[in-house]
Amino acid sequence: MRVSIRREIPESLGIVSTCLLIAGWTYANNSSLQWLVESFRQASNLYLILVSLFVGVSVVQAVRVYRRGGWEKSNYFVSVYPILRSHPLLLMIGSALSAIALQQLVDLEQLTVILFLLGTYGLLGLYLKPAVWRQGLPVASLGACLVPLSSQLSTGVGIPARILTAHAVEQLLSAWHIAAISSYDIIVLENGAAQVDVPCSGLKTLWVGTIFLLCVTWLEKRKLGGRWLGVCGSNLAFLTLANTVRVLILVLVTHILKQPQLAQMLHIPLGLMGLACACALSWLMLQWVPKSGQAKEAIASSELKKQSCRPSSFTEQALLIVFVFALAVTSQFYPPHEEQPLSIASLQWPRQMASERIPLTAPEHHFFDNYPFLHPEKHRFALNNLSGSILLVANTTWRTYHPPEICLLALGIKVDGIERKQLTSTVPARWLSLSDGKISATYWFQSPKQTTDDFLSRLWSDVTRRQKNWVLVSVLFDSYPRPDSPEIQEFATTLHNAIDQTLQVGAGIEEKNARISLLTPLIHRPTLAANKA
Repeated sequence: MRVSIRREIPESLGIVSTCLLIAGWTYANNSSLQWLVESFRQASNLYLILVSLFVGVSVVQAVRVYRRGGWEKSNYFVSVYPILRSHPLLLMIGSALSAIALQQLVDLEQLTVILFLLGTYGLLGLYLKPAVWRQGLPVASLGACLVPLSSQLSTGVGIPARILTAHAVEQLLSAWHIAAISSYDIIVLENGAAQVDVPCSGLKTLWVGTIFLLCVTWLEKRKLGGRWLGVCGSNLAFLTLANTVRVLILVLVTHILKQPQLAQMLHIPLGLMGLACACALSWLMLQWVPKSGQAKEAIASSELKKQSCRPSSFTEQALLIVFVFALAVTSQFYPPHEEQPLSIASLQWPRQMASERIPLTAPEHHFFDNYPFLHPEKHRFALNNLSGSILLVANTTWRTYHPPEICLLALGIKVDGIERKQLTSTVPARWLSLSDGKISATYWFQSPKQTTDDFLSRLWSDVTRRQKNWVLVSVLFDSYPRPDSPEIQEFATTLHNAIDQTLQVGAGIEEKNARISLLTPLIHRPTLAANKA
């Protein structure tokens, strides 16, 4: 009869393994930790209250477990050494690998932070009793969802949410044969321009609705699985639809019915009603999800009892430590792609176009003061019978973009309408009719590889890191020329070609710098403050 004797690892060695794991995990997620620190420094009162509630709920749950005797060493509520278990390891490794891939593909730091928090809970599962870890999984997911509610929300996922809401409302109005066009988060109608502001983005509604679903799941002890994921997806769809209908009603009441005061009164009630209806529908669907059976939990607990009491071998712990440190090194060798800001100071204006530099207006100064690294240029120009002003803004991130319509409205210029126009075969642009048709304006976005009039296309190209260097070209004419006239075609071709030459030179320098940077491992990763700057 063969008897296998398993030598237990000394407690001191287990503590060393734990310290090494924590150090490697912290090093691998350095940028996410810095983002969190900066987020807490700039957090709103609502964010701090929600985090405090989450911490309070976690403490209460820990006290309840303690009173049941779960903190005794014999039950291994907390272990000093890591115990390799499949589900926590899968969450930890999957989150870490997904975060590295996401940093290369998408420029949304909030998503990386959420993955870091979920991976950290997976790491914690190597030390907690399996039953306790499973019970705390919904609470951990709740904590990960609380993070994006910080003060950085409007400059992160909030902007894309506002843009998508504006585009959705535009499509609904068009289906009802109401002339409207969206640009950035601006909806321009025949009777005026409406802006989808931060409260109307619907992002806070999404987070509150998601938190509600997680809380109800935890309180009712619903089983996490395929059905629950279906309910979660339906919950997000309900919340998005409710906010889109809310914005649609506000636009109709304000600009079609001409009742802005009524719209202001309906703003908050419509939001609360939509949130309540979406949460109620999600709760009804949640009843379709089975509860976690106590008998099954008892069987699973008895099956995992031996595994939970057995420490991992020295080889298993060593392999885990090596993997975490390899992950940390990999994350430093492949940081998010950083592109140097473009400079348009070297722009060579065409000889046939007379131009002189002029100062920015007060509203423009007020906006660009928030981004000191940007150096916009504004010029007066004259070409044949055309004259006016040109504003050029070169940047490397969609977070610094400003809609030209807002600047025009801030200057007291009425926006009569906006259209998509193909000025030349290579220049699609937005054409604005201003001040009852007396003057006009146009703008487009230009990069070394693409020219577009749609900010959503420009944002997607930036977020997916395909093309980050863009120039906003905004032109305000002194008259109202026809957008399909030969003089406009000549003007657009001349200006587009001049900017393209400057961009191609900058792209060549950037490509050379990129080849040099590949020779040296990059150990510095951007923080939240740097991204915001």
